[in-house]
Amino acid sequence: MRRACTSSGFSLVEAVIALALIGLVVTKLTVVMGDAQEAHQHETTAMALEDQAMELIDKIAYAIVGSSRDSLDPNPAVPFFSPRMRYAISLGVEDGQVVWGDPEEIGLVEEQGELYWGQNLGLESERRVVWANTVSQLLEDELPNGEDDNGNELADELGLCFVLEGSKVTIRLTLERVDEAGDRIQVRRETEVTVRN
Repeated sequence: MRRACTSSGFSLVEAVIALALIGLVVTKLTVVMGDAQEAHQHETTAMALEDQAMELIDKIAYAIVGSSRDSLDPNPAVPFFSPRMRYAISLGVEDGQVVWGDPEEIGLVEEQGELYWGQNLGLESERRVVWANTVSQLLEDELPNGEDDNGNELADELGLCFVLEGSKVTIRLTLERVDEAGDRIQVRRETEVTVRN
């Protein structure tokens, strides 16, 4: 009597199908992991830029708040803006007279996207410090077309701009970086300070 031959292993077709399914799962998993890593890198870059923008806007506001309205130059009253602000801060009062510090300036070097602070600019005793080199060419949502693209009554605002209204200075700042995936990330901050002196 002959026994029927039973196969207890996988056929070649079953093995090929199993390998194809495993390949699809691994490929899909690799794509999902790559997307997750890219999203994480994007978020990390955005958070670092957000922190930098908050620190810079506070630093600028703190520098300007101790100045006098009369010391602000240029005087970009609404609806105009300036990418730099010269000012002098009060050092205190001596013999009933306000003592003013050396002239200071916060501004933007557009070509390099540099935000700088300077003192006695153009003089032998000049001091100049770059606070950031990530300032965008234009304010967020602004296009170089001579129109008010972001709806704030100003056209073609630069990445750093100062607007003066009475003794209030509005400071607008947009920082920009390109993450590892090549995506452009922008962060905008705005604050308003009233000069005290």
